[in-house]
Amino acid sequence: MSSVNEKDPWVSIGAKGLHGEGYKGHVFWDTEIFMLPFFIYVYPEAARTLLMYRYNMLDAARRNAALNGYKGAQYPWESADTGMEETPKWGFDYKGNPVRIWTGDLEHHITADVAFAVWEYFRATNDIDFMLNFGAEIILETARFWASRCEYVEELDRYEINNVIGPDEFHEHVNNNAYTNYFAKWNIKKGLEIIGELKENYPDYYYAITQKISLTPEEVEKWKEVEKKIYIPYDKDKKLIEQFEGYFEKKDYVIEKFDENNMPVWPEGVDVTKLGDTQLIKQADVVMLMLLMPEEFDEETKGINYEYYEKRTMHKSSLSPSMYAIMGLKVGDHRNAYQSFIRSAKVDLADNQGNAVEGIHAASCGGTWQVAVFGFGGLEIDREGVLNINPWLPEKWEKLSYKIFWKGSLLEVTVAKEEVSVKKLKGRETVKIKVKGKEMAL
Repeated sequence: MSSVNEKDPWVSIGAKGLHGEGYKGHVFWDTEIFMLPFFIYVYPEAARTLLMYRYNMLDAARRNAALNGYKGAQYPWESADTGMEETPKWGFDYKGNPVRIWTGDLEHHITADVAFAVWEYFRATNDIDFMLNFGAEIILETARFWASRCEYVEELDRYEINNVIGPDEFHEHVNNNAYTNYFAKWNIKKGLEIIGELKENYPDYYYAITQKISLTPEEVEKWKEVEKKIYIPYDKDKKLIEQFEGYFEKKDYVIEKFDENNMPVWPEGVDVTKLGDTQLIKQADVVMLMLLMPEEFDEETKGINYEYYEKRTMHKSSLSPSMYAIMGLKVGDHRNAYQSFIRSAKVDLADNQGNAVEGIHAASCGGTWQVAVFGFGGLEIDREGVLNINPWLPEKWEKLSYKIFWKGSLLEVTVAKEEVSVKKLKGRETVKIKVKGKEMAL
């Protein structure tokens, strides 16, 4: 919490917070996807400030898009005080060899991640002032980017997003990464929804924003076509989402051994300088997609994909274990979920990534909090926007208690073995929630 100054909307949280010089203090998707949920539910004023940083960098994102030949706003993979791309061009591989770093050029999902964070903040807070004056513009300009980033393939009658890096950074220059394409589709669709909402209920803001960004009805119609035809690689027979086009054709390895910290060991025969030729992945990718957009996938699909990718994920990013912990709980793999939770907690406590000297892993801390609250605590929002609580406690845990802000009210949730209680500590409005499927009004 000390990493945020809620009164300064021109800075955000670096990957190492205030605790080290790793990544030169740059801001990644770590903030929006891994850290921001904590602030949304615990310190919403700070969450708004963090999103205002992205709004204040919106003009830079527009310049970044234009420099790369696209429309709208393209947020940089690594951001600092100017809002332009800060990613270094060169680094080192696992054997110390110099390698070209392509993330700044190709890891475009960050743009949709920012838009997603705007929406997550809004639906938890109902901060309509923020949405009308700042958030809507971010979502519309990022939607515009994706509409221009997609490429139409006439013979297949579909739109593709080629030459990207998804969350899994072992694989570069891939086509149609499922996470990227799905988030692009979501971003455009959300932009269209917001246009409709503004037009119907806030016509003055609709006129002001569309005039400011020169958004025409013809362009909006184009968005509808692109959103409808974005390609998602998917094996219908096996119900497996292909991480990217051609992924299943890569050499397959399954993780079978773990080190003293219960972290995966490279399977025998793997060349760590050619990981892009294998199905091994650095971190949650498809699993991340299903976790962030649970309403888009049925339970069977979640289980099948979790089981497949869990056996191939090396967790070489501190961002990964927490996501597998939450999804493991969702699909009923409680044993492995708890192990993933411990992996996430020990990123800094036991230095199981071997790089804690560079600073605390702030996103992993946020992810660990998410496991406690969204995972074991069972906090989730359903398709209708209703707060649901469906907890599960590990065998040796007697009780879990947490407090959250929800639409202006402060709630206290206490989970015990036999019961779940929810109290409203602050707030005037009636709050409707569901606890294990049962509707309640507080």
